[in-house]
Amino acid sequence: MIDTDKYEGHTEGPWVNFGGDIYSAKGEHIADTVLNMVIPQDKAYANTFLIADAPLLLEEVKDLQKKLDNLREYCHAEGYDIFNWEVKNIEVIE
Repeated sequence: MIDTDKYEGHTEGPWVNFGGDIYSAKGEHIADTVLNMVIPQDKAYANTFLIADAPLLLEEVKDLQKKLDNLREYCHAEGYDIFNWEVKNIEVIE
């Protein structure tokens, strides 16, 4: 599971990609991304969009972690053997 605590204090989203530079909605400069010939241009642009979507992805991870915690609590309260279920599903996922 991703430890989202290390992201505490980051600049709040949304972020936008503007010509390879990433800015917050308030106009704060977040990051420079270099669009050069070292990385193919389509890959470089895709990277900038991924960076710009970081706050959205982080929020999604936090939401999914909460849902998983709720599911664990429910299963424990109902007496389900969640440990074996998780082990089986991890094997399937990997």
